[in-house]
Amino acid sequence: MPIARYLIPLVALAFPVGVFAQDAEVKAQKAAAVENMKRAGVDKPAAVETTSLLVYSSLTEAKTKPIADTAQKAFDAARKALKFDDKDKPWAGKLTVYVLADRKEYASFVRLVESRKPEADETWAVQIRGAEPYAAIGAKTEVGLSGEAAAGVAVALLDQKAGASSATFTLPSWLHTGFGRAIAVRQNPRALDDHRAKVKALFAKNKLGTFTAAQVWGTEKLKDADTYATSLTEYLVFGADEGKFAKFLGGYKPGENQQEPTTANALEAANWTPETLDTAWKTWVVKGK
Repeated sequence: MPIARYLIPLVALAFPVGVFAQDAEVKAQKAAAVENMKRAGVDKPAAVETTSLLVYSSLTEAKTKPIADTAQKAFDAARKALKFDDKDKPWAGKLTVYVLADRKEYASFVRLVESRKPEADETWAVQIRGAEPYAAIGAKTEVGLSGEAAAGVAVALLDQKAGASSATFTLPSWLHTGFGRAIAVRQNPRALDDHRAKVKALFAKNKLGTFTAAQVWGTEKLKDADTYATSLTEYLVFGADEGKFAKFLGGYKPGENQQEPTTANALEAANWTPETLDTAWKTWVVKGK
């Protein structure tokens, strides 16, 4: 009896349809990544694939791999912090991470792929809509690329959890910065210790009564804004009562009237006032949590 008659059914049983679909999606994402790197002026990028990420870099493969490893750890940490279900896939295929060590490469990527001019101080660009979700990283120094990659990956998951992939709204920049950097520093014990020491020093220098949590999301630029945003968001995610951050994040999602809610709406959803959040955050920092 010819064996060939049974070959295709056996293969189909060994590899479910979902596996072939995943392979096709990832293959398309890899092709798109190569083209986007060319648009940034990188013709032969290093490519490292992890469990959840496709990392394309203008660095050597040897330098790219540790960045990819850190980004994957951040992906896992952010996924856990945001309480994704174990079986839940944030998106089809994988998230592409573009690591652009030269600032000119990053500027070219943003200009040609996103059709905009990058801000002078931006270090990542995240886009999760469509079939090729990505986080493009362009730190000002090569040393900073690993941390920025971790932060960018975390922000991509934050946006996905908030529903920004399908709705016409964006989360506030302070929350992007705070969540991304909070996840990033927690991947490095020394970086976490340095961050918390800096926050305590700022608290001591400025005295607790001279600034409030509301200033973190206010319109007036707060000195050391990124440090405060990181600390406040770290409290929201890891220090507040169970379920509080999920309610807070859900409060940003537009309702049926499609009006974009504010941080005031997010606070209300989590049953916080600016004053109660301010007190809880400062207490958490002072106690050294």
